[in-house]
Amino acid sequence: MELEKQYISCSKFQDTEAVIKKSEDKMKETISIKEKQYYAQDIILETRALIACSNYNSSTEDCLSCQLVLTNYIQEYKNLSMLKRI
Repeated sequence: MELEKQYISCSKFQDTEAVIKKSEDKMKETISIKEKQYYAQDIILETRALIACSNYNSSTEDCLSCQLVLTNYIQEYKNLSMLKRI
């Protein structure tokens, strides 16, 4: 997923984004829908964990940007993560 990048200095966000980027890279390498679904589920789990961040502060730009980026990840990958297995 490519968004207009704004640097977010939060180490929790950077760690989570690194995990998400690895999952996205692995999704690009596979043709298996099951594997793509697995990586999409991983992305959703990572984003939901960070959305519930105990350090969230609605008055900081980093937190607001983080929430926006994470919401976009969820919107992009939720359908793939919930595909019914045939």
